[in-house]
Amino acid sequence: MNNLPRSRVCLFPLIVFSLVKMPDNAATETQSDKPDLKRTKRQTRRKEEVSPLDRLPPHSIEAEQGVLGCVMLNPNENMGTCIEKFKSGAEVFYDLRHRELYDLIAELYDKKQPIDIFTLSQSLRDRKQLNNVGGLAYLNDLMDKAPSGLNLPYYLEIVREKYVLRKMLHTCSDIVGRVYEEQDNVDSLLDTVERDVLSISEERSENEDKSIKTLVRDAISTLESYHKNQGMLTGLSSGFHDLDKMTHGMHPGEMVVIAARPSMGKT
Repeated sequence: MNNLPRSRVCLFPLIVFSLVKMPDNAATETQSDKPDLKRTKRQTRRKEEVSPLDRLPPHSIEAEQGVLGCVMLNPNENMGTCIEKFKSGAEVFYDLRHRELYDLIAELYDKKQPIDIFTLSQSLRDRKQLNNVGGLAYLNDLMDKAPSGLNLPYYLEIVREKYVLRKMLHTCSDIVGRVYEEQDNVDSLLDTVERDVLSISEERSENEDKSIKTLVRDAISTLESYHKNQGMLTGLSSGFHDLDKMTHGMHPGEMVVIAARPSMGKT
């Protein structure tokens, strides 16, 4: 060893040290490649993927102004159409000012009182709500928003669709909260969710009003059909004689609900 050059004697410990330390570094790198399933941090969405929570609910101020303007132009005819279309009343309006005005117009309409800009402004003044809805200037502006009462069905459809969207948004948000809070009773939660969703669908359904002439004609046609069949079934038999006698068979588009007290043999 003493005969070796000094430079080689100094390099030998460094080489040995590096050979000894390499397996530890390799093991560390190998372990670092394995994910820690217990301490893995939750990955967050990127900023552009997160949906903003500050966006306004669906609404159309212009369409709401058009509805109120059409009603003020011809209240006796158009107000009845609004009541028929808006099953939820003033709730379909997004603007609180429009809700107040619609409630007032509906009240005057039910009392058979005249509806014009003067009666509305005086009623709002008596309730101390005239300034809250924008004053007399806003009432005049509403009448200018509707060039013709013939556009009312178009405005009504827009307002109703926006209300259904807002109700859908509120229902879905409520469902998400219930999922986290009511995890012990899934069946009851599912029934509640189905009921809420069906209530939204009912807002979209429209009942077709029939005149007395049409109803009488349908009743006469039904009686003539019964007389012509001489007691025979007019629809599909259910296999139960008593049920067929009451329903005359099952017909297309009908829903038969069998209701009775418990232990009466429904099942």
